[in-house]
Amino acid sequence: MTETKPTVRLLPFAAASAGACALGLVVAVLLPRDLRGPAVYGALAASAGALCGLSALAAAVNRGVNGLLGGFTVGFLCRAILVGVGLIASGARGNLALVYVAAFFTLYAATQLVEVLFVHASSRRISGATP
Repeated sequence: MTETKPTVRLLPFAAASAGACALGLVVAVLLPRDLRGPAVYGALAASAGALCGLSALAAAVNRGVNGLLGGFTVGFLCRAILVGVGLIASGARGNLALVYVAAFFTLYAATQLVEVLFVHASSRRISGATP
């Protein structure tokens, strides 16, 4: 009896992440004019973070637990940098900074869920034996 690790297709997870990012950008564009700028910056920064995070996990998924921890760490550090850079670039202050943060972290939560589902799907093992 040998166990083989199934190969998980990245495309469905990348499409789900891209769809969440597109939806976040559409919602940000539909906000009132004074809220739109910070929300779009937040959605764009979160989208770039999602790209970094899923790419890092895809590269590390076959490297065991330490690889996955490294992938999640790279994604987290990219997002940590992007949240600050995006906030500074947007120039949002006061309540507008809260709009930026809400847009960023709402999209972050959605794309992080996709990443966790990708890791879960890639961690399942197929065995030749019946249970």
